[in-house]
Amino acid sequence: MRWRLSPWGMGLALAPLGFYYGYISTAIPILLSARGVSVGEIAGVSSVAFSPTFWAFALCPVLEVRFSRRTYAFVFAILSACCLAVSTLLVARLTLFTAVVTIGCVSTVLFGSAVWSWLADVIEDRHYNQVGAWSNIANLGAAGIFSALTVVLVRRIAVIPAAFSLAIILLLPTALLLFIPVPARAIRGAAEAFRTLFRDVRYACRRPGFVLGLVCFLSPTACFALTNIFSSLGRDFHTSENWVTSINGPLVAVFCSIGCLAGIWFCHRFRRRTVYVVAGFGGAIAAIALIGWPHTLGFYAAGVLAYNFFQGINYTAFGALQFEIVGPNNPLAATQMGLLAAAVNVPISYMTAVDGHFHTVLGLRGMLAIDAGSSVVVGTLLLLTFRRFGDAGRQKAQRDPVFVGAEN
Repeated sequence: MRWRLSPWGMGLALAPLGFYYGYISTAIPILLSARGVSVGEIAGVSSVAFSPTFWAFALCPVLEVRFSRRTYAFVFAILSACCLAVSTLLVARLTLFTAVVTIGCVSTVLFGSAVWSWLADVIEDRHYNQVGAWSNIANLGAAGIFSALTVVLVRRIAVIPAAFSLAIILLLPTALLLFIPVPARAIRGAAEAFRTLFRDVRYACRRPGFVLGLVCFLSPTACFALTNIFSSLGRDFHTSENWVTSINGPLVAVFCSIGCLAGIWFCHRFRRRTVYVVAGFGGAIAAIALIGWPHTLGFYAAGVLAYNFFQGINYTAFGALQFEIVGPNNPLAATQMGLLAAAVNVPISYMTAVDGHFHTVLGLRGMLAIDAGSSVVVGTLLLLTFRRFGDAGRQKAQRDPVFVGAEN
């Protein structure tokens, strides 16, 4: 089959990730908050439900067994849609609800891994930046749109038709996968696939550039964890559910997408790792502003949208830096990209839990201060580390005859 999709079309094929992640980060806090669940409990649910984005990486070898990645992509997309639909029926049963949403997130991670590793075999180097930017627009933009759709449908129509509709909407972008060629590849047994994964991970972690990337992505700077909490703060800012839904849904989708496109410009002119960290400083400034501003609708909207604009820049920088670290013609590309993607999701999960805890203990201002302070302090240390060890690490890596990819 001839490749018929443009780079932006291939990026948009990953929209189901954004749909499901938007459900976790925005729709769930709104739905639970309306039922009187505390911000701390909501943060705990979001943290657990989002956790597969880093530990489910260990399950990715199943994608090498027996079937094509297209088949796995469709299977896990369908399973994600089913979990999402079922979970909307279980909002009143918090433990079971959390379990089902988490299983759905595992399926979503495996869907994304199947598509990403598949695309790595069919896209050209010159399309990396475009596919990376548009995939993040699909991720962040789709998250905002889908979260608003979720709240509207659950509120306005019967629960079973709403659940069915949401499942269908999540599956619609998978039609794009039919227009991407499926290259032939060797099929391995499960034991061999898992054994190779852990060997490849150990090998990758011996590379200085890769380790520096892991340290950067695992740190709490530029993780933008407040995205998972903003939609549960309507009462703190005296803002109605309708406005919270509109701001954290369609408006966030627009501002995140603009940020993603702006990230292309920044990454062309500055070091990608610097753009990644400095975008986190922008998010911290937005959080600090929310501490001092009056807690009204207008200032809530300004802070949330500014925060998400910088998140868009950060995600484009991450996508570009991920490709840069792994490099072209890398036989371990799928393993290394999967591990880096898992690493960047770790601080999102633990900082969501941390932020929720400090909201309970110190209130809104304490939570915002802790989140912003973590980003600024750790980000500054990272920039100093880049300056001190980055160039030395790159020189050492370039002397490694099997090294692929270099720092920018």
